[in-house]
Amino acid sequence: MEIHQEVLRTFFGNFNNLNAIQKESIPVILDGNNIIISSSTGTGKTEAVLAPLISKYLDESLLNDRMTWLYITPTKALANDIYRRIHPLLSKLHLNVGIRHGDRDETRLVKKIHILITTPESLDVIMKRNDNSLNDIRALILDEVHILFNTQRGLQMSLIISRLKRHILDHDIQIACLSATIASCKDISSFLFGNSENFYEIVKHSHKMIDAFITIITSKEALLKLIEKIFTGPTKLLIFANSRIECDRLGSILWNSEKLRPHLFTHYSSLSTQMREKTEKDFNHAETAICIATSTLELGIDIGDIDAVILWGPPWTVNSFLQRIGRGNRRTKKTNAICLVSYESKNKYLDLLYFYAILDLAKEGIIEKIKPMKLFGALIQQILMIIATNQGAFTKTQEIINIANIHDHLSRENVEEILKSMSEANYIKPHGFKNRYGANDGLYRLLDLRLIYSNITISSRDVKIFEGKKEIGHISTKNLLNMHPGAIIRFAGRCWKVVKIENTKIQVKSNDFIKDPIEIQYSSKGKYISDTLILNRIYDYLSKMKINFDIIDKKVRTPFSNYINNLISIFSPSHIPLIRLDDNFCYLTFGGKLCNLVFCQVLGINELKIDQIGIVSKFPIDFSKLP
Repeated sequence: MEIHQEVLRTFFGNFNNLNAIQKESIPVILDGNNIIISSSTGTGKTEAVLAPLISKYLDESLLNDRMTWLYITPTKALANDIYRRIHPLLSKLHLNVGIRHGDRDETRLVKKIHILITTPESLDVIMKRNDNSLNDIRALILDEVHILFNTQRGLQMSLIISRLKRHILDHDIQIACLSATIASCKDISSFLFGNSENFYEIVKHSHKMIDAFITIITSKEALLKLIEKIFTGPTKLLIFANSRIECDRLGSILWNSEKLRPHLFTHYSSLSTQMREKTEKDFNHAETAICIATSTLELGIDIGDIDAVILWGPPWTVNSFLQRIGRGNRRTKKTNAICLVSYESKNKYLDLLYFYAILDLAKEGIIEKIKPMKLFGALIQQILMIIATNQGAFTKTQEIINIANIHDHLSRENVEEILKSMSEANYIKPHGFKNRYGANDGLYRLLDLRLIYSNITISSRDVKIFEGKKEIGHISTKNLLNMHPGAIIRFAGRCWKVVKIENTKIQVKSNDFIKDPIEIQYSSKGKYISDTLILNRIYDYLSKMKINFDIIDKKVRTPFSNYINNLISIFSPSHIPLIRLDDNFCYLTFGGKLCNLVFCQVLGINELKIDQIGIVSKFPIDFSKLP
């Protein structure tokens, strides 16, 4: 089977314009195979799978005038971006593109949708409706699947697809997965599909040279001076911070510069959809701009060509580092990465060493290899959805088992144990004599409160922030305890004066910067845990590997070298190094934060501080007591 010539012209112009990934993937997909492609951002993965899938089922879709393709993204922002990118192309082929997520629903507006772009949660809602529009789905595209790997959302997506496949009984669904550079495609396909699917794998690692520079920023003034120095002429900079509060702090520092202020953007999850979309659009089209973002812009949202990526503090994984720097310099053979250790860091030279280790591993093409986790939590939510889809009626236990057992660990025994626990918690109830379960009061209450559609733990209720009629964003209601009319808050990298506070919203107006505004307290999504890959590399530097100081700022080379030599002098592979800090004991375990927490719990230690590298204690620790 050959690709439809009209599709080829629409996506690529002609065959000579195909890159290596596209040339390999197109015949594989046209032959009907499932595929997973792992490569860096901007390598044409979307076109590599979408063009042949459109070609394969185009005639059938136009003839039946039914929904034929599902395109699933992990975020609403990426769904919107994919819609903007493919809608003009597919309209040339007389195909209607629809979008469905928490902020947009075109499934009820567009009469005939041929390809639907959605998120896992929205697909779950459509499935609950028993929507017949899904009956003719032929192909499923899952974008940025590495985001879902080893998460409850990923298991949720896996079980939704299992339900979808059982909903469509008369034909198979062809599946294409797109991912950033990962260590193992097989691990991702195993996590999402268990033993139910086979995949052809295409892996293309980036061979772009990384031109990196690492330094320590000593003050706010030094940061401002450096950014102003870099920001000359038509320049686009993307600055990644590790948290929303750091985005706000960085924004407030750069806002003090008259040179930078007109070109400054922020982007993170607490901003309103309207604000985020405006930032993405304006930053994309700007020739001169700076955007400060969290991991929200690690995904493949189109933001144009970036001249340099600046990292404010080291990310926690090599994979995240590659995702971030991969957003820059797409049109050149070199990626510019500026790695900055914050003046607020409690151990600046350790953070600098952490940066160096990540960069060293990235240049060697070594990334984290994490085996699929055996998760259970999302199965509870999916059991509730299965029964709710059946209008609460008694549902065969075997029906639930058949959906779950694509994963070996979701065995009959485990599923039945979960069903029993859910029954004891009053969410569902067993049939008197048949092996079935139906809805109980707990499930009906979840439906009434619309809390059934997500497996994510519900955090405290949010309150929206408005400037006039324009929604700026949303924050946790716990922030209201620190606010009053007239208070100055920092949000979206700017200062705002609180005008009025109500139960569901806060009215603000723009305000000049002040020295100590009220900082927003964001709901934590969990502490990042470093992979042992990076910690092991740091361990190697202290035992045998040499450090190349050329990429480190000349101003900090000497003190950094002294720091490393001091660590080496106390280092021995046969025991845990100990440093005395004032009257405290600092043990360098290189175990990672989670492992160090376990050490302290098992040994009954009241630690002063725990981080990725070690433990600080008031008293000596006897590690020989570990079991």
